[in-house]
Amino acid sequence: MAKQVRAVIDASLVPLADQILAETGINSHSQLIGLLIKNYGKQLAKAIKGENQNA
Repeated sequence: MAKQVRAVIDASLVPLADQILAETGINSHSQLIGLLIKNYGKQLAKAIKGENQNA
């Protein structure tokens, strides 16, 4: 069985998340988070670590 983890979205981000759901047709906050991690996770990790500095 696949492992599942629950994530909490900060209340201040819920309106933006809801807007993304409405505009994209994504069905749930969980699906949105999964898609963001799958599509942008490596890029985000590099940016946070400062590896995407294109000066």
